Amino acid sequence: ATPVKREDSSAATQQLSISDTFSLLKDKTILLLFLGIFFIVGVDVATNFISSKLMAERFDWTAEQVKFAPQVYFLSRTVGALLILAFVKNDMVNLICIGAVGFFASSVFSIIYSMALQARPEKANQISGLMITAVAGGGVVTPVIGFAIGTVGIIGGVFVTLACVGYLTYCAFGVKTAKA
Repeated sequence: ATPVKREDSSAATQQLSISDTFSLLKDKTILLLFLGIFFIVGVDVATNFISSKLMAERFDWTAEQVKFAPQVYFLSRTVGALLILAFVKNDMVNLICIGAVGFFASSVFSIIYSMALQARPEKANQISGLMITAVAGGGVVTPVIGFAIGTVGIIGGVFVTLACVGYLTYCAFGVKTAKA
């Protein structure tokens, strides 16, 4: 029932190139929000990737038991933060933290996406494509986590995830989308 303001049809039919779209990254706000999407997807993939390994390494969970960790994550993510995974070595506390990441991360993607659209509403189509491109963060962060686990151990993987969350915290407080 809510009317949705549409883009000017003449602007929507204009031919745009990939370079036109990526040139939006010159706008500091759009760049920061692009990286926000990149890292929230990185956190999402990283938590799914690391949760089973964390429970297996720390608590000697069997292959059957570790399947429960990503299930808790995705259940929490679907329903709805971070955490003490790096320091607390209790299986139930770690499992609750994995769920908390899913719960709190579930809304971040849409918030960042809407902030980018608010920053440059006249470029909504290009921004949509650009923000979806940032989903590649999941494919970039995961190998970095694998390297960190191989180099430092499971705690290294947790800290890579925390670094992504640190950037998202910066986005939450440092990115301003309202035009002055």
